[in-house]
Amino acid sequence: MIPAMRFIISALMVALILSSLALAANDFPYSNIILRFPGQEDPFPGMGTGFASLSDGISTALWNPAGLMRTRSAEFDIGTTTTAPPQPWNPAYQTTDTAFNVGTGNAGFTSAILYTGDLTANTLLTRDWTGHVNYASYPTGSTFKQAIRVGNNFAFGVTSRGETGAALDLSGTSPLQYKTDIDLYNITDFMGSGISVDNNGFLTYSFNSGGLSYTYTSSNAASSDFLRQTRRIPFETVSDSHNDLNVQSNLTLSGAAKWEKLSVGVNVTPLSATYNIDNTVRMLVKSDTADPFFYLPNFDPNNQADVADWMSNESRYKNINNGYNKRYIRIPAGESVLEARYKGFFTASAQRIDVGMIYDFSDTFSIGASIDNATAAELDFKGSGLVSYVQSRVSTAEVPALLDPASAESYSPFTDIFSPMAGTEGIGLATETKIPLPQRVKIGATLRRPFLITLDYEQQNNPITVRYQKEDNTWDNLVISNIRLVRGGMETQLLMLPIWLRGGLTVMIKPTLTGADAKTQDSFNNAFKLRVLPLKLDLGGSFKVREYEIGGATGFSATSFTSMIQLDTLSSDFGRAAYYNLFFKSAADWSVTYQNTLDPAATGAAYSAASNKNDYLSIAKWISTVTISVRF
Repeated sequence: MIPAMRFIISALMVALILSSLALAANDFPYSNIILRFPGQEDPFPGMGTGFASLSDGISTALWNPAGLMRTRSAEFDIGTTTTAPPQPWNPAYQTTDTAFNVGTGNAGFTSAILYTGDLTANTLLTRDWTGHVNYASYPTGSTFKQAIRVGNNFAFGVTSRGETGAALDLSGTSPLQYKTDIDLYNITDFMGSGISVDNNGFLTYSFNSGGLSYTYTSSNAASSDFLRQTRRIPFETVSDSHNDLNVQSNLTLSGAAKWEKLSVGVNVTPLSATYNIDNTVRMLVKSDTADPFFYLPNFDPNNQADVADWMSNESRYKNINNGYNKRYIRIPAGESVLEARYKGFFTASAQRIDVGMIYDFSDTFSIGASIDNATAAELDFKGSGLVSYVQSRVSTAEVPALLDPASAESYSPFTDIFSPMAGTEGIGLATETKIPLPQRVKIGATLRRPFLITLDYEQQNNPITVRYQKEDNTWDNLVISNIRLVRGGMETQLLMLPIWLRGGLTVMIKPTLTGADAKTQDSFNNAFKLRVLPLKLDLGGSFKVREYEIGGATGFSATSFTSMIQLDTLSSDFGRAAYYNLFFKSAADWSVTYQNTLDPAATGAAYSAASNKNDYLSIAKWISTVTISVRF
């Protein structure tokens, strides 16, 4: 094997397990990715969402609960969601074999890690692999909203929808082999064994121990089977991972009161969440693997005459069966030699309270303000049944010189028991992790005539923190603070025609970024060259025929990703990266909206599998929601 067996095997195993968990250095052909979330809504198609002073009863209660007072008498919304079938995806990725010299001064002793089960492979290659992923988005039940107004001063409402979650299951077996090559030509005192070989293959043995000192050289070249030796140990990794995050924010109770021109309101949303983690990676020696061995001369170093005979006797130094012994490397065939386990069940609960107010100066002008998550609630995940370890059976015993005739006849690089692997002491699962829910303060104003225009300013009180890898491969927290948004929406009639145009835009004012490396900071500064960055755009239009209105809208939103990072499942744009919708309304009583939200992961999978990458209509995958709204 190698003179630093303990180090090399440890390095090999660490590299293997990290690459396995990262999906980068193994072929994992079976993965299931599932996203679960409720249907999307769009009360003002083409104008955007989240405005503090633009309200329409129960449909906008999550924007500002004071808007519940715009309920006329009673109203309800019901929506049902459908989605595309599961989308298979066969991503291609590569692994690159690696080789390195073993020890120092022994250029003829190399090792290689080959990502293949082919035991005849000798060339270092970049190998192509294909994974097999099955992705699906599933709706989590119907959405239902209902409100009732009690007199002129009070209104109450309830919003019900499905949970939000994600699951990742991954399993598979990937081959790997550890290959060693010994080439003794032009080697001096190989591994301290006293064996030297010239470029013609003549073997010289020097011995100096116990008062005995001598040097002999063979009469001719030694056996080629001894001078060049290749051995392999085939491994396979077995990975089995199950990760499931589920957030329940299914019920929101809303209440509002009005006094003269001032309306105030409150939303109360109980939240609960679970996160189940169960990841296992094992590295096994293949079950049909025989103990590898290396040839070494079979003379007795303490018997000078025997050494002299060996060096002069061609039937010994040239005959691999007569003049050499086998030094076996004992390996536990079919057994696991490394295991890593990360397992735990985490639960969290919280109660989010939103408060808001709207002041109507007149029928045409209002101002509003709201505080999302006024009590600064957070999801405090606490773990139970936590198991986390990386352990191996790598021996800590000193490795003997493998070709030294004076040393033992066999060597075992593995022990009978597992021990924690050095360097992995800090790997583990935290017993408690707190995820603050975003706390936002919004103020805004709405003008309804001669055209409708609404403006909002929003500031988030808590920062967004993400873990990222720097240029130097170290990990750090990237903190985005002082987050401020400006959003606006507009509706206007086209000349005197029965056509209405709508538009909305949300921009982010440059926030503060800390913890970034130079490259990340430069990219951040370039993105905010103008001090603002567009995050959301909505466009729409409609036309009226008598008492009916028909229209549609489209848009995109980058705020959906920040909502997902912060587990803000109540955000209007949660998961809505891009969308389009069609709607049909009566003048007073009811409306039907057909909304399609882009499914980014399914679209990416379809793009990867498509033969025609330009066929965007068939590649794009959408999650459809039909919402019926009735007003009394």
